[in-house]
Amino acid sequence: MANKLPRDTWPAGHGENDFQCLGPGAVEDGKFEGTMIADMGCFNQDGKDSNRFYHGAVVESTKKPGKWFAYFEWGRVGASKPSFQFVEGGDQTDAQAAYEKQMHAKNDKRGQWVQHPALGRILQAKPKKDCYLVRPQATRSTGLPDAKTITHQETTKIKVAKKKTKGKKKKSAIYDRATAKLLADLDSGTVQYTRSSMADSALPTFEAITKASNILTHALTRVGQVGGSVGDQVRDKELKDLTNLIYSLIPKKKQLKEGPKSWVLSDNTITQWQQDLAAFESALQSTDLGDSIEVSPFGNLDIELQHLQSCEIGKFVKTWLPGATRNMHSYLGTMKIANVWSIKRDKDPATLKKYQDKVIKDGGLKSAEKPLHQPLRKDLDKDGRKRFRTSGTHLLIHGTRSVNVMGIMRQSLMLPKKLVGVSINGAAFGPGLYFADDWKKSAGYCSISGSYWSRGSGGVSNRKAFMFLTDTCLGNMHICSGARGFTSAPKGDHSVFAKAGRSGVQNNEFIVYNSDQVNLRYLIEFDV
Repeated sequence: MANKLPRDTWPAGHGENDFQCLGPGAVEDGKFEGTMIADMGCFNQDGKDSNRFYHGAVVESTKKPGKWFAYFEWGRVGASKPSFQFVEGGDQTDAQAAYEKQMHAKNDKRGQWVQHPALGRILQAKPKKDCYLVRPQATRSTGLPDAKTITHQETTKIKVAKKKTKGKKKKSAIYDRATAKLLADLDSGTVQYTRSSMADSALPTFEAITKASNILTHALTRVGQVGGSVGDQVRDKELKDLTNLIYSLIPKKKQLKEGPKSWVLSDNTITQWQQDLAAFESALQSTDLGDSIEVSPFGNLDIELQHLQSCEIGKFVKTWLPGATRNMHSYLGTMKIANVWSIKRDKDPATLKKYQDKVIKDGGLKSAEKPLHQPLRKDLDKDGRKRFRTSGTHLLIHGTRSVNVMGIMRQSLMLPKKLVGVSINGAAFGPGLYFADDWKKSAGYCSISGSYWSRGSGGVSNRKAFMFLTDTCLGNMHICSGARGFTSAPKGDHSVFAKAGRSGVQNNEFIVYNSDQVNLRYLIEFDV
């Protein structure tokens, strides 16, 4: 028989460190049977963005083995002193039953299942009810101290001790000292950013990130239907519902008194969410989810990365790049390059070559248009320079926040899985891969003071800002007349060229919609 103790009261003779928590954890709404710990979130309560959490667990006393409790904890996300309550069970079965009953009461008993046109079967709150949704978490920061040792890996779903791998290990890349320090700094900085972005500093699972990405895809579709007015977007019921879903799934920070324009999914916020999800995924790849949470060596990065200190190629980049600008953003001043690394990612050079062959086979270039500031490629041989010239391949610039650098090096520049033809802030020409021929344009996306798109966010301690130089096959470029939600280049072309003074932009922008057209070539660390 279960016995509910008074709120905020410890069982006699016990303190917070006197309980053992167990897995597996709940990862789906309405499915608590067989689980022993769960975290849930309710972003919208009584029509207000209350952003609350609810945690439940089946726990055993370490002082009195065999004595079992159901433990519950709740409050506003990030609260320093949440409320809690124990339910004492006659045995483990009683405690398990109390836990499951309470989780259902806060979750599917308050919700109703609906078939969403893009997201499938989802749980939504019943009219005039608040409904807590399950948050799949790789690590947690709510609950009793021992709960924070329960990690979730999609392959195991329970807390397990790390085992030594038998047999031969895959040979890891060997990095020079400067490169090893760079990777360690980027790894730890990305994990720190992710934790600091969460209201409770926990890490979401890959599953949660994938679900959140799907929510953003549908939000983009809805933005296209609502129109370009951010005011109309933040008032739209469907976008509000999608906002509630994504914040209930991933407890990203939101200040209590922030206005809806800063957090409702809209032109203003979707790009930020996309960048953050990429950083969160990179943080997970850099984190060892064993009995202790620690950063693993470079997140199993498997690329050739070489620090170019004083070699000819390093000097070529350092000499050329600072002058590659029309100085339309003169407030940025002069570029000061601190470090240059060459990058070689697996099969990317061969993939680019295959796409170059396609452009040449399509009949080659039909226009003399090309990016500005193109250097004589001292890093290519004679045949390479000819191939690049005849296929319209150029050395272009891609700026990014520092916390997104590791993810890009692991996976290259990734297109969304579902391309949605919508023009939004930061992606005015659709969901493609964006490049510039002017470093000051790209700097606006980097983690520097005064950057327009990143607002200086996403920096890494003790490091400067970063941008990539890429070999990008533009082939035949379609010069567009203005912002438009492209999902591919028009038939017969291979890329979209937003030309300064003609396409409604101040600086040239080049957009491709096939990642095979891009090969990461150099990583630049710089300051202004």
